[in-house]
Order: sequence, then structure tokens, then C-alpha cells
Amino acid sequence: MFNNLLPFVKVALIWGVFCACKSDYNTPSFSCNGYTMQLSLQDSTHHSLQVSNNTFFRTPSDTGGIKYITLETAADSVKIIFNLKTGLYPDNTLWDDSMPVRTYTYSKQATGITSGLVVAGIKAGDNFQFADTDSSSITITEWNIRNQTMSGRYYFESNGHTLVGEGSFTGVCFVSLK
Repeated sequence: MFNNLLPFVKVALIWGVFCACKSDYNTPSFSCNGYTMQLSLQDSTHHSLQVSNNTFFRTPSDTGGIKYITLETAADSVKIIFNLKTGLYPDNTLWDDSMPVRTYTYSKQATGITSGLVVAGIKAGDNFQFADTDSSSITITEWNIRNQTMSGRYYFESNGHTLVGEGSFTGVCFVSLK
């Protein structure tokens, strides 16, 4: 009986190895090497930030889908969160990994300007207290589909323009959810 199953087992094993090696799923991890993420605040403090999450995802709809980037970074005393969105995209371009290289802005005062929200949190005790963003921008200067990395700069004003910061990011990996 075992001899009759041996050819089947060999074929199944070879097929399984082939399928595992054939996979094109090579998404970089959240902790990719070689990236930089910097922040400078209005009080002249500078922070090197560690990226804990950077996710690229999409939401389809009948009228066209939207692409989003949600990034979270932190240092000992500060946390920065990006919420970036662009769209409307037809289905044939919604699911690709492209993202327009441009400036995305947010303004609390102007309705409809919500594509580039930057939220800053300052550590108070054991928790972060998140500031109310007045205006912000995220400029994507490089979007590398093959390596799944992004580079650019950002700016924000929060809490009645009393908390102001700007920074840059280079080679930050993202994970693309489809």
C-alpha cells in the first residue's frame, strides 16, 4: 500500500515546494533597515523616530476607491501619526501599489482639505496626549513600488498653532494590504 502512495506523496511534496517558492509575496517588514525618520519641534528639540507601523491599504466603492497610508512612529517623548489619503480610483488602478508623488494637506478650517493629516502626541506620564491638529502637510518625494519604501517630508501646527513641528523620512518601508 505504501509503495502505491509513494508517487502521489512525491508529486504532492514537489508541488507544495514549487507553490511556496513561486509566491510573489515579498512584503518588507515594519522593521526594515536603513530608513530615517526625523522630527524637529519649534523649541529646537530634535528626535529620531522609530516606525512601528506603516500600512498602505485601499477601500473600494461604487464611485471609485481610495488609497490610504497610515504610519505610526515614536520616540521616548513624542509620537507622530500620518493619515494620508488619495482617490477616487477605478478598480484597475486602485489595487496597484502606486501612490502619487505630491503634497497632501490638511486644514481644520477648510472643509474638504483632509488628505494629509499629521497628528502629534507628547508624552505625559505613562501616556501620550495627542494634540488637536490645526494644519499639516505630507509631501511624498519618492515612492518605490519595487522596494515598497517611501521618502518625503512633513509639517504640522497643533493646539492653536502652539505646537509646531517638521521632519523628513527616507526609505521608510510600507506593507501593502490588498
